[in-house]
Amino acid sequence: MVYIIIAEKKENTEDIMIRIKEISKSYGSLTTLSGVTCFLGSGQKVALIGSNGAGKSTLLKIIAGIEEPDDGKIEIASSVSVGYLPQEIGLVREETIENFLKKFVGINDVEDCSFNHKMKTILTGFGLRDVPLNKRINFLSGGQKSKILLTGILLKGVDVLLLDEPTNNLDLPALIWLEEFLINSRAACLIVSHDQKFLDKVVSKVFELNKETHEFSVYAGGYSDYLEIKMKEIRRQKELYHFQQEELERLRKSISSKKSWAMRGAKQTVSDKDKYCRGMRRDRAGKSAKNAKSIEKRIKQMDIVEKPKERPPLSISLRPQKSEGKHSIVLKNVVAGYKDGFRIGPINLEIPYASRVGIFGQNGAGKSTLLKTIAGDIKPLDGEIAIGPSLIIGNLMQGHENLVLKQTPLQFLSEKTKLSEQAIYNLLSKFFFEDRELKRPIQELSPGCCARLVLAFFVAISANILLLDEPTNHLDIEVNEALREVLSNYSGTVVVISHDRYFLEQINLTDVYVLENNKLFHQNSYRSYVEKAIFQSKRLLRLLKIV
Repeated sequence: MVYIIIAEKKENTEDIMIRIKEISKSYGSLTTLSGVTCFLGSGQKVALIGSNGAGKSTLLKIIAGIEEPDDGKIEIASSVSVGYLPQEIGLVREETIENFLKKFVGINDVEDCSFNHKMKTILTGFGLRDVPLNKRINFLSGGQKSKILLTGILLKGVDVLLLDEPTNNLDLPALIWLEEFLINSRAACLIVSHDQKFLDKVVSKVFELNKETHEFSVYAGGYSDYLEIKMKEIRRQKELYHFQQEELERLRKSISSKKSWAMRGAKQTVSDKDKYCRGMRRDRAGKSAKNAKSIEKRIKQMDIVEKPKERPPLSISLRPQKSEGKHSIVLKNVVAGYKDGFRIGPINLEIPYASRVGIFGQNGAGKSTLLKTIAGDIKPLDGEIAIGPSLIIGNLMQGHENLVLKQTPLQFLSEKTKLSEQAIYNLLSKFFFEDRELKRPIQELSPGCCARLVLAFFVAISANILLLDEPTNHLDIEVNEALREVLSNYSGTVVVISHDRYFLEQINLTDVYVLENNKLFHQNSYRSYVEKAIFQSKRLLRLLKIV
């Protein structure tokens, strides 16, 4: 286990809230964590970074006391309270929002005015102002359940927040509100997130878990500082490695030359009249052999610089099949939703070929319902949807509902595409799939693996229209970068729901819509939508007397 600290300040034991000592964890033969040692200080905001499967969620669960480590221990300072938000929210409750929150926080007084004020303000910040407090939690969307649990944790006023992908199920206004809250909060935070802009705004320190080497590294500074240091680190190691390899090659050639000279000198014969010359040559041969051994010993004593372990960069080769007629998608008076249940509309919308449409709105507004209706997964309750015959739809939904969970990735792509088994192997290897993952049922794969499988499917079918519902959720930062890069040059149509601002800024939206009160409204620009959300967030925080 290698523990690396980059520009880390000397610890003050009085400020340490959580100390992590030599934590190790394995699942069967798979090592997830190995000798992790670090501490979390009072008020520190720290990002926990690593590729999918590096052990980030496992470490948070161990700190929260949900899982036990194989070795090592967690020390939490006395009187320090900890709040934990898991990545997958499993709130299955018959009780109402208000009753759940009061029970979660430990409030017995029904008329506690201070609590009621804070509860309503935080719920408003998360965009739940219009959701009745007597609504049962079972009837909330996944994103709304995340907001309720987050509300409970923030109302509790804990000293340490352990947040596993806190932005995944949040709409953009709620994300901005949470961001502003954490920036101004005195609570220490350990945050797992793939949202680069969120991390840039919130954290001032980075913990890194390396999946391949199991090294644990600590970097002082924000997330962008970490990326810059990391790039310099990799570049420096490459330089040292290549320099040493050149030096080793030079020394090995010298050894070979000296040994060859020594052998020739030792075997060389001369006449009896030239005995002095023969002795001199043998002495020189002996010295050459001795020098060769000295160089060999020098090589053995060298600290060998390891070759930097790098995955080949992911390049998503998504080439849309040409749409000869440049067909559009047209919605005419479409009412989307469920019979005798939730519905939105009527909606009139035209999406021209090659446009990039962003759909925004609060959790539960119906964004995913609209996208599923366009994809054909849900039939419209009323109205018509016209989709050009040359359009090939690639559909990435939040819950990856278009995947057949009992199939393996190999079986899924074999059934859905015309690719040979070898071509499927080659394709999935480019998306960082390991051999053991290719033959496991999809239901056993991580959310990140499922998202990469869907992206590989898009490549296989040459999709020329992409319907993306929170596409960056669960993807590690490297895959996110590859997705942004391919979409920036993609010539097909993109319709996206996302809260990832860095992602949205890179893909150059042509049209922005907000779904509100069951209607779809066109917006001036993405930027104006974000600025309005920031203004509202700061106003609500002033009501809580945080800013």
